[in-house]
Amino acid sequence: MRSKDSRSRCFVLPISTLSATAALLAAFAIGCANDASGPVSKGEATGGKAKPRNQLVIAMLPKLTNIAYFRASQEGAQKAADELGVKLIYDGPSDPSASDQNKFIETWIRQGVDAICVAPNEPKAIKRFVQQAQERGIKVLTWDSDAPESGRDLMVNQVDDKKLGEALMDQIAGQMHEEGEWAVVIASLNADNLNTWRRYAEARAAERYPKLKKVDTVVTDEDVDKSRQLVETLLNAHPNLKGLIGFDSNSVPGAAEALKRTGKAGKVALCGNTTPTPMKAYLKEGILQSFFLWDPRKLGDLTVRLAVALAEGQTLKPGASVNGSPPLVFSQSGPPTVIMTEPIKFTKDNIDQYDWGF
Repeated sequence: MRSKDSRSRCFVLPISTLSATAALLAAFAIGCANDASGPVSKGEATGGKAKPRNQLVIAMLPKLTNIAYFRASQEGAQKAADELGVKLIYDGPSDPSASDQNKFIETWIRQGVDAICVAPNEPKAIKRFVQQAQERGIKVLTWDSDAPESGRDLMVNQVDDKKLGEALMDQIAGQMHEEGEWAVVIASLNADNLNTWRRYAEARAAERYPKLKKVDTVVTDEDVDKSRQLVETLLNAHPNLKGLIGFDSNSVPGAAEALKRTGKAGKVALCGNTTPTPMKAYLKEGILQSFFLWDPRKLGDLTVRLAVALAEGQTLKPGASVNGSPPLVFSQSGPPTVIMTEPIKFTKDNIDQYDWGF
């Protein structure tokens, strides 16, 4: 890109010399126009020619790679990439680290991929990388967890955050007969999705259930064993505790195991978001009555389809199907966000219908 000073040297030649320099002037004028418009897209940078689809590269970054939820997301993402004929890079850290995530983003920017899809561990940490990517003509999407102030092009959200947070609170309040002490079990206090659900749940409690009292929050770092240990400690610290909400796929089974080992099942209610396979036995043993989720394979699939659409310059409209996606549903507030589905409520009566393998 030319500097501001070079732009200021754009000028018009006298008519008497125009015929001799027409081609040069036209080319120079186009160059000035491009300078004034800011960063160019990949299509503009290659003379306006769209890249063939089989040359598109979509990079997808989960919070971490070594848990069942994100392995399932990868399965769905790869399925969509294969169907659309694009290359998928699916990689990320083995621990929920923002700094490690940023290393992957930096690498992909240098490689010049066509779209980067990020499930950020810390939303504020990716803003400058989003800007760097967009300056290179790379589309940036968030998925699973958002960074709404980063300037990302689109968020692919699994569910309506408010509906899910309120549903979790309603479930646990009903089991607690709408009174008593409850606590939060959560992987991180930085993850946007988990804490958005937590805030909606807490707001629902304040609005609807004045006899409920939140007494503690434990942070499990995406670790089932740590969740179990922390919940066992929590139960000792709060002998009158009557309810727990776990907001991620590792906190819930850890909490369920803690209730089982301490003999608190049936005395302390538990609800949350997690994958079905680890929870089947707990549901059937009565350790908890319900939990929520969505199919993460479908989330990976939808994210890739929309990333390809943005990389190709397609327009996304409510109700439209894009690259074989379901009709798109957009959030009515905030920066552009597509909502994938309604949350699934799992109980002992329907759990056998969901043999997902994770």
